[in-house]
Amino acid sequence: MSNPFRVGILGAGRALFMVACRNAFPHDLALAGICDIRPARAERVAQQHQIERIYPSYEAMLNDDAIDLIVIGTPDHEHAPQAIQALEAGKHVLSEIPAAYEIAQLQRLIELEEKNGLIYAMGNEVRWFPYLEAAKKMAEDGLWGTIFHSEAGYLHNLRMEGWRLTEPETGETHWRFDPRRPQTTFLGGGPHAFDTLRWLTGEINWVEVFAYGNAPYVPPHPEPGNVVALLKGASGLISKVECSYVMARPYCLYFNLYGDKGTFETSRTDRAGLFFTTTIPHMDRMEPLAVPYATRPGYHAADHGSSEIHMVADLIQAIRQGRPAAINAREAARSIAPAICAFESIQTGRPVAIPQF
Repeated sequence: MSNPFRVGILGAGRALFMVACRNAFPHDLALAGICDIRPARAERVAQQHQIERIYPSYEAMLNDDAIDLIVIGTPDHEHAPQAIQALEAGKHVLSEIPAAYEIAQLQRLIELEEKNGLIYAMGNEVRWFPYLEAAKKMAEDGLWGTIFHSEAGYLHNLRMEGWRLTEPETGETHWRFDPRRPQTTFLGGGPHAFDTLRWLTGEINWVEVFAYGNAPYVPPHPEPGNVVALLKGASGLISKVECSYVMARPYCLYFNLYGDKGTFETSRTDRAGLFFTTTIPHMDRMEPLAVPYATRPGYHAADHGSSEIHMVADLIQAIRQGRPAAINAREAARSIAPAICAFESIQTGRPVAIPQF
């Protein structure tokens, strides 16, 4: 039996989904250490979840030869610099979405992963939602025919939901709402829409984007809180991605696929899929897709169902087998570069060519 990978967790918050993954794969994962900018939080989490060591700094974690895999769960704009540090230190990486804020960072991630023989994975548990896995399989089986139009939306008003605006330990503004560099739309929750939609359609690259934005999110930050992007695919596919942190509505992540033989849509009110296809004789209306939303049968349901467990299973297999992870650095770049370019389009008022990866 192979030894478990020794995991270092950076950020004592979002990355703690690794506790459920450790419990699911005790022979493959050991939570060897944790580091957080707030030492008291790291200590509390380590005791609660039986994490072996608390590191005083990220550099101390990277300098520990016993750590094999770094899991990054820090503010969005820190993901790429910290992932690059980890790859340069010879560690495998699982980074929360988004992979990067800049095109040059995406290029560096690809270079480090592919030249050093390391495994990088961008986390997007949505790809492992069962009902979307079913929609992807149905696309591959031809039930939608040729997909010519697709849509996705990430609509999530965090302030309306009562998310904390400040850090309880310090009283500082929570990073998501700090106008100096808050969580943005296209590069915050939006990458779930970009990456999952591109995967669902089978589009390798979007080649051009034109985007608009309005409705301030956290003044005086210049980026808007309500944005829409129109994208052209290399195949000719037309796609729309909308993201909003200011809509007065409950959370919604939706996907629509339109082809010459069928349609797949997700409900904007229920966690369910609907479909229609001319490949089934006598079908005359949209029907529910009888597949679970985020939890596969036989698995424990957490915040994102069992999807994170299956996402990490892919990462474990990638490291064991020496193959790229499902959302490796190059695959991540194909989804994140369009989001970066969409912001450029909003700023310039012009369509922007998307770098090809």
